[in-house]
Amino acid sequence: MSFFTVIIATRNRPGSFRQALQSVLAQSFSDIEIIVVNDGSAEQYQSEYASILRIVGSSIRSFALISRPNGHGGSYARNFGAAEANSPYLCFLDDDDCWTDRDHLGQAYAVIAHSAAPVDLYMTNQAAFLGGEPQPGPIWIEDLPPVLARLGNRPDQHGAHSVTVDELLQSGGFCHLNTLIVRRSLYDMIGGMEEAIRWEEDRDLYLRLIDRAVVIKYAPLTVARHNIPDPAGSGSATTALTKFQRHLFRLMVFDRALHLASHPSIRAHAHRHKAYTLKRISEALVTAGRPIEAALYAREALSTGPTAKWTAYTAWLTLRATVKSRDQAHLRRIPKPVEDQSGSLWRRWYFGQVGGQRPQLPSPAIPDHPPSDSGWKIR
Repeated sequence: MSFFTVIIATRNRPGSFRQALQSVLAQSFSDIEIIVVNDGSAEQYQSEYASILRIVGSSIRSFALISRPNGHGGSYARNFGAAEANSPYLCFLDDDDCWTDRDHLGQAYAVIAHSAAPVDLYMTNQAAFLGGEPQPGPIWIEDLPPVLARLGNRPDQHGAHSVTVDELLQSGGFCHLNTLIVRRSLYDMIGGMEEAIRWEEDRDLYLRLIDRAVVIKYAPLTVARHNIPDPAGSGSATTALTKFQRHLFRLMVFDRALHLASHPSIRAHAHRHKAYTLKRISEALVTAGRPIEAALYAREALSTGPTAKWTAYTAWLTLRATVKSRDQAHLRRIPKPVEDQSGSLWRRWYFGQVGGQRPQLPSPAIPDHPPSDSGWKIR
C-alpha cells in the first residue's frame, strides 16, 4: 500500500493535464499511487488523453466517467477518486496547475511520519499566475508565518508548525486543494467534498476539515503553481459561471459552515463572510437592474452584519425598490394602447400618465470591505 494517493480530476484539458501529471511523476518521493479521473471529456480530447496515459504506462490508475453536458463536477470526480484510493493520505492537484517543488511529498512524509500523534491535515502554499504573470498575494494562507511568529508558534525540526483552528482563521484565505494533504479517515468521516457546490467547494472542504481535525501541520513552503483561469475563457469552473452564480455558491459555503460547524470560531468566521457575500450579491443585482431583489439581499446582509454605511445603503435601496414596485403595479393597471412603429406614442402616453420621467436616484456605490481582502481574489 502506498503512503500517498494523488488524485487528478480532469475534463477537456489534455494539454494542461499532461503538465500536471508530469509534475507528480517528477516527485522525489516515490511511494505514491496516482489516480486520474476523466470527468466525461468530449470525444475530440479522448485520443490525446489515451496517448498521455499510454506513455506513462501502468503506474497510473485511470477512470473515465460517463459523459454529461457539464460533467459531474470536480467534487464528484475527486470523491470518486478518493473512494478508489488505497493510501492513508490523499493529495489533490488541479489538471491546469502543477507542483513546482520536487520534494513536496518527501517533506510531507517526513513531517507526518515523525509526528507523535497522527497528522490529520498537512498544508503548504502556492504561487498564483494570470496569463503567465505572477500575481501579488496573499491569496490563500501565505500570510500565516507572521501570524504564527507573533503568537510564538515555532516550527518543529522539519520546519512545520502545529496550528490550531483559531490560528488558521487569522489568515485571510484558506488552503487550496493543490497544497492540502488530508488523512483518508478524516476525509471519509466528513463525507468528502460537497458535490452540490460547483465553486469554492475547496473552501467548503477546508472549513469542514479544520472543524474536525485534531493535528494540523503547516509548512511555510511554496510547492505549487496555480494558473488563474483567463476571465475571457470558458474552460474552467470559475469562468463557466457568472459572477452572480459564484456569489450564490459562496453563500452556500458560509451558510453550511454557520449551521454545521461545531467550532465557535468557524461559525463566527462564516457569519462575517456571509454578511459580506450578501452585500456583494445585493450590489450585483443593482448592477443588473434588479433593485427589488437587491433590496431583499441588502436587508438580509444588514441583519447579519449591520454597519452605518450599509444601513444607509439599504434604506436607499429599499426606497428604490418601492418606487420600482409601484411603477410595475401602475403599468399592470394601465391598458397599453396600440403602439406606432417608433414606439413614441406609447412613451408619450405613459409618461403623461405618471407625470414625467422618474428622477434619477443617487449612485449605490458605497464601499464595504470584506473581513480580509486576501481570501476574495479571483482564483
